[in-house]
Amino acid sequence: MNKLKIAFAVSAIMSGHAFAAGSSFDARNDAMGGVGVASSHYSVAAPVNPALVAKYKSEDDFAVVLPSIGAQVSDKDNLVDVFDDIDNHYKQYNDVVNSGGNAQAAAGQLSQDFKKAQGKYAAGNVGANLQVAIPNELVSVSMFGNAYAAGLVGSNVTQSDLDYLDGVASGALAVDPAHKFNSTAVGVVAVVQDYGVALAHKFDLSGMPLYVGVTPKVQKIETFNYSANIYDYKIDDVTDDKYRSSESHVNADLGAALDVGSFTYGATVRNIISKDVTTKDVAGSQYIYQIAPVGTIGAAYSNDWVTVAADVDVNKTKTFKGVKDSQYASIGTELDIAKWLQVRAGYRADISGEMPNVFTAGLGVSPWDVFHIDLAGQIGSDNAVGAMLTTRLTF
Repeated sequence: MNKLKIAFAVSAIMSGHAFAAGSSFDARNDAMGGVGVASSHYSVAAPVNPALVAKYKSEDDFAVVLPSIGAQVSDKDNLVDVFDDIDNHYKQYNDVVNSGGNAQAAAGQLSQDFKKAQGKYAAGNVGANLQVAIPNELVSVSMFGNAYAAGLVGSNVTQSDLDYLDGVASGALAVDPAHKFNSTAVGVVAVVQDYGVALAHKFDLSGMPLYVGVTPKVQKIETFNYSANIYDYKIDDVTDDKYRSSESHVNADLGAALDVGSFTYGATVRNIISKDVTTKDVAGSQYIYQIAPVGTIGAAYSNDWVTVAADVDVNKTKTFKGVKDSQYASIGTELDIAKWLQVRAGYRADISGEMPNVFTAGLGVSPWDVFHIDLAGQIGSDNAVGAMLTTRLTF
């Protein structure tokens, strides 16, 4: 099992869900380090900064994103591989015990695996969105559905299991065929579904274009709390209804942007209404997923051949209560080489020091400025990797 299986595990939670979101993916923005508050194209701006939906060119009439998808995973301790080892070595241990053989070596190996898993976790995010943007002098509109799933995989290794395995391995304890292991593997996933309409208008501020936008939206928040024996973890079971809870919520995003010559300055607040969602109680454990306001400011410089942008979160982003919060700063650039080929690069850092820092890069191809394909990749600390794809039509 490799790191991609974390993404597949989170993807499994999204099966049957049209859209969801606590964040969003766009390959152009993500290739530029995750910027976008001041630099997003109007066609993809709704989940990032609704004000930019009103920043369009005179020849722009209509745009469709179909779709934008992405995934990010981080497994610095190779926990998913350790779970594979536990599964294999438990079977070996069980075979030896059932055959009446010497289980010391098998118990020692299983104990090592349990210790490798103890206190470790892996994380993954998966997202998808669709958008339809209609620019207009009176009110620019962007209708969207945005999906985002955030998942954690971890372990709860009991001391009694370690004492038993170490005792058998050393010969101090006899093998007990009836011994039941209490250590567990756990999976916790939150899926947030956003359905919204971004409304934006351009004002004149002393000769400078000022864009203001708002996105009223309905959210559906689903959580899954799965627990199983550490040697019998089945990701397909995570989507079972007995591990699922669901709530609905009304929320909104606010945004503004100001053009000053070739510079654009932006600010946005996403999810202005807080919401806590508690998972089902499974095996005596519950988790709380938090939706809370996140403010971001950004600046961008753009001309006919280059765009340079930077974003900074003004407060921390919350996810599961008990998981350390993140706060990102991003910088990125785009070179428009031939009007139909764009090259991008960037860097994103968690200034709170809790989440992986990543280098980003990507390409955009836009023949005739009608059909757009954007690709992005990320790589960083803690074995973090990510990939994004966005396809757009602009008319």
